Amino acid sequence: MIDVRDATTFQGKVFELQRAIIDAQQSVFAANDERSALIEKISNLEKELSSLKAWETEKQRYELNELYLGVFAYRLKEPMTGGEPIHNLCAACYQHGKKSILQRRDKGMELLLGCPECKTEIKIGYARWPTPPKL
Repeated sequence: MIDVRDATTFQGKVFELQRAIIDAQQSVFAANDERSALIEKISNLEKELSSLKAWETEKQRYELNELYLGVFAYRLKEPMTGGEPIHNLCAACYQHGKKSILQRRDKGMELLLGCPECKTEIKIGYARWPTPPKL
C-alpha cells in the first residue's frame, strides 16, 4: 500500500512538473513573439527616422517662391542644382514630406502647373496668340 501511495504521489509530482514545464515553454514562446514584434517595430522606426533625415536634407535645397500672384511653390535653389534643372515642387506635397515636381499642363488658353502626386492644378497665366506673320 505504501508503494502505491508513493507511486501516486510521485505521479502527481511528475504531472505538476510537466505542467510547469509546459507553462514555461508557453511563456518563452510568448516572449519570443513579443521580441520579434519589437525588433520589427525598431526596424520600421529606424527606416522612418532615416527617411525623415533624408527629407530634412533634401528640403534644404528648396525655398518658397511666388510663381504667380498669390501662387507659391518650392523652387530648387540656384547653388543647390547639382546638375539638375531648376524646377518647382508642389507646396502641399512638400508640406507632407513628398517631393513632387510640378509639370506644365495646358488647358485651352490657360497655362497650368500640375502636381502628378496630389493632382493640384495651379493656373500661372494664359497663352498668347501667336503673332501673325508680316505680309
